Amino acid sequence: MSINLTNIHKGYGAQVVVDDVSLEIESGELFVLLGPSGSGKSTILRLIAGLTPLDQGGIALHGRDVSLLPPQQRGVGFVFQNYSLFQHMTAEQNIAFGLEVKRVPRSERQARVTELLQLIEMETMGKRYPHQLSGGQQQRVAVARALAQRPEVLLLDEPFGALDVKIRAQLRQNLRAIQTQLGVTTILVTHDQEEAFELADRIGVIDGGKLLEVGTPDQLYRAPKHRFTATFLGNANLFPAHRNGSKVYLGDQHLPAPPDTDHLTGQPVEMMLRPESIEIALNPTDLKGSVLGQATVTQLAFAGALERVTVQLEDRVLQVLIHPAQSRQLGIRPGDRIWLGVQEYHLLATNHHSGAG
Repeated sequence: MSINLTNIHKGYGAQVVVDDVSLEIESGELFVLLGPSGSGKSTILRLIAGLTPLDQGGIALHGRDVSLLPPQQRGVGFVFQNYSLFQHMTAEQNIAFGLEVKRVPRSERQARVTELLQLIEMETMGKRYPHQLSGGQQQRVAVARALAQRPEVLLLDEPFGALDVKIRAQLRQNLRAIQTQLGVTTILVTHDQEEAFELADRIGVIDGGKLLEVGTPDQLYRAPKHRFTATFLGNANLFPAHRNGSKVYLGDQHLPAPPDTDHLTGQPVEMMLRPESIEIALNPTDLKGSVLGQATVTQLAFAGALERVTVQLEDRVLQVLIHPAQSRQLGIRPGDRIWLGVQEYHLLATNHHSGAG
């Protein structure tokens, strides 16, 4: 296990910032800590790096307890959101800085800087100062500087937060390629679910200082255990329901219960429907999945590759995503009556905020 956090805790006075978090991260894994601003995710990174002292708990990196060690003895590389490059140094001087502090011989230092400039695809820009580089280039230099001393663990705190959308997308691919090539265990902190989905081997969802759940992007999107995860990772239609026997009752409708939900029998649940898992048809016989009922179209909106259809089903408002070609084929307009069906849905327990489905 590369990173092992055991019941770590951090507070400032009465305010608890990290609340009893335990986590194991595999060697070579790119793990994303995902949560809203102020959820404690950046503090966890600083605790691992030794930049913030731990109140309670333990931190082990590659089997070595580093809980009380200073940052320079932890074998960790850290990339900050604002790059934190030295403005009076060139790109190659920034990359070489840590090696210089450790008195690595000049020839070895130069070889490592050359290697890293190639890795970040900036071989011709080593002599430029930060103000002569774009934001994306500065961020790549910051990553190279963090990698210079061959850290066992790489920590990235909202590394693309200050960049525009197109540059962020390019840098994400760049970072993933570098991380895979080097096999360095990495934790990236973000509040951006798209970033988390694209980069993560696994995601840890954090809110209010608590680690709510951990899973692959697909697991957390399709079968979250917490309501917070369901709503934070994309759009979710959530409705009170009841599972009894082999059925789930949603108002007057009933649907076959998803497999592996027997433990929810006889208790209130919420049904989670992702917008893309809902079907729209003009006739109920055209639906492939279970019939949800007849609804009224209230709004149509362009959503890039898909079209967002807002519908009213009795007293519930649902968001549905369909392909524009299907929308044209159906010819639907606000005010039209349509039929809704569903093929995939998930149940969340409402009493202790966990579930299966």
